[in-house]
Amino acid sequence: MGKSKKKPDRKKATLGHFDHAIFLQKLSKRIKKIRKEKGFKSYELFAYDIEISRAGMSKYENGGFDDIRLTTLLKIIDGLEMTPAEFFGDGFQ
Repeated sequence: MGKSKKKPDRKKATLGHFDHAIFLQKLSKRIKKIRKEKGFKSYELFAYDIEISRAGMSKYENGGFDDIRLTTLLKIIDGLEMTPAEFFGDGFQ
């Protein structure tokens, strides 16, 4: 019979490195702040322009969500005339 090889221990992912709820609050504040700074006065019209729901945009700006699709977030960032690196760079803390 052949020798059985023991599998090496694997690195395991863990959670708890940052508070997800606080991150989402910061995300909401960042979206709203930049939208206003860029001259988009109405979140409703901004949402219409980037083809997402007004109700969703309201939630994203006011912290009333616990999840956001990546494609939706990318639409928001693109609509803010930014790249993801710019959005998450300086000022996102």
